[in-house]
Amino acid sequence: MRRINRLLPFFLAATLAACGGSSDPAPTVDNSEPGLGHDVSQSLEASVTFYLPNFTATAGTLSITQIDSSEKQEFTSDDLNKLAVNLDAGSVYRFDFTPANLQVFCPRILGCGRAQLNDPNDLNDNDEIDYGEPVAANLTYSLVAKPSAGQNKLLFSSYATLLSDDRLDSTVLSLTNTPIYHLAHTSINQSVQAEFTAKAYTYADIMRQLNLQGSKDEEVLSLAEAFDLAYTNNDYTLWQTYINEVNQYFMEVSLDEKESALFTGVAGNVLLMANEALQLQEMDTLKGTETVFNNDLLNHFRDSLGVIRLQEEKYSDEVKLKLSEIERLVMNETAQQSFLVLTEAIYDVVDNVSPAHDSAPGTYRIKGLDIVYSTEPSFHWRVTGLSRDFEVEMDVTMPEWRQSPTLGDRISGSGSVSVRKGDVSLSADLSDIFLLFDGSIDADSLETATGTSRFAGEVTLKTAESETKADMRARLNRVLSPSNTVESVIANLRLRGDFETENQVTPVTLYAAEKTPFEFDTELDLTFGLHVDFTLKGAADFQLQLAAEPDSFTDLTSADLAYLLGGRVMQMEVRRSGSNNNIVAKGKDGYWLDIKQKGRNFTGGYYYGDQQIGDVKTVRGIPGVLFPDGSFESLF
Repeated sequence: MRRINRLLPFFLAATLAACGGSSDPAPTVDNSEPGLGHDVSQSLEASVTFYLPNFTATAGTLSITQIDSSEKQEFTSDDLNKLAVNLDAGSVYRFDFTPANLQVFCPRILGCGRAQLNDPNDLNDNDEIDYGEPVAANLTYSLVAKPSAGQNKLLFSSYATLLSDDRLDSTVLSLTNTPIYHLAHTSINQSVQAEFTAKAYTYADIMRQLNLQGSKDEEVLSLAEAFDLAYTNNDYTLWQTYINEVNQYFMEVSLDEKESALFTGVAGNVLLMANEALQLQEMDTLKGTETVFNNDLLNHFRDSLGVIRLQEEKYSDEVKLKLSEIERLVMNETAQQSFLVLTEAIYDVVDNVSPAHDSAPGTYRIKGLDIVYSTEPSFHWRVTGLSRDFEVEMDVTMPEWRQSPTLGDRISGSGSVSVRKGDVSLSADLSDIFLLFDGSIDADSLETATGTSRFAGEVTLKTAESETKADMRARLNRVLSPSNTVESVIANLRLRGDFETENQVTPVTLYAAEKTPFEFDTELDLTFGLHVDFTLKGAADFQLQLAAEPDSFTDLTSADLAYLLGGRVMQMEVRRSGSNNNIVAKGKDGYWLDIKQKGRNFTGGYYYGDQQIGDVKTVRGIPGVLFPDGSFESLF
């Protein structure tokens, strides 16, 4: 009896059941026809729509240039977001949009700071530049894309513009089957994720420009120059300021009641893909599709099986073991709480013993913490004690304390902080501590002081089973609840470093954000995104990405994941309902495979955009793809 292995690529072992069948081989054609039986001379059409963040006018002129022929088209539109054009599928195009009005508007929900005296941009004369009011910034919108057959959506952003000049293919960064600004055959959730990402990339460009205005530096480098330094010289000094602003946007939308309801539902995926796309590495040039009707995706699909030898079940246990160890850390509630306690401890100390309280140098005891405070040459705190049942040690220096009722008190500095509870410890060497309060804090407002903060530095997180050494970037908000208590919200957290157990030393990046920032309870409710570089035999470049709840990293009966193998990206959506399984595998350039399984019967299709290339069928017990020329390729 011929046995088809139960396992789909990588982790789908639990998803597809085994298939029995006749010992006779499935029908095949040794020499398949060019185009697999399709008319290779036919021209496939791509329908393209657009998205432009509302930080500039959406009316203007769109220029489209086909790269190979240099043929150019122009379209004038009252609203680019409502424009649709038809192009040749598989060809590479450059898209340039020029708004009818080049004015840029404040993208920040909380406003863009103080207005100048008699500032014409202060439209409501409140001495503030509010959200939607004009600001002095410049934006250019370009992107390069290869639309596939059927529906496509292209999203303009400042980052898409940076990639366009050299036609860089960013799929190896974001692990998406098309560049992060190009959607083909997508769901509503994926469209929402892409729009938040486009807005964040453009917001960050605008805010970076505004923050640099009035800089005393002799030379202020542009965003394009910061990108080039990071991409060509691996110098992230300036590029990191752009990444910081991207995550500032995500923090602000997560804490805006109107935007939050939509954002928190996709936060794990957005933080994961948007940030990973900015971790620059060598990228190929985007090229046209030579043969539309090909079986490249099927080859990649099967290569996944060969690399980890799922037929012999040699690697599935190893991968699951490594994932389960990461899952165990993420599920550890004490480990989660340690980040909250560490950042809150800094807040509690600064809130209660500081210039805002006219505190004199000396020794204090506040909320279980013993504090030694000095003011020369800088504000300095040495702290020991207990907070939320964690042992706390802190040595923090704050050279800057700006008091401003209008702009908010701002405190910045650096220092070391460690917290411990049981067998969990978190120690941090923080190079950047930045606290921004809503208004000025004083003796009367200490208990209700709210604001935003960021923390960056090197951390070591230890549990009984693992040790993680990582670079941390965290954003914490202090918000006032309906019961008039101040609650802390982890708006976003990123750890990038090495995860070590007795079984592995694995480079990982973890992203986290609270799903319910407005419930104001004492429990953390985090959603996670994971990027991991596994070292597997025969798969040295294997990278995995997934977004999941803390207890669902190894549960792939309902999962969205992506991986890089052999320099090629695959995205997968896995769903199970009873005995019915459905898998959508998306490969490069808009090719995708739809597999539906009920019992031993497999159906579905193999597509390029909306153009079907072959049928998924079960022939003599073997699941595969049947092409119009009669050739048949096994899925496994």
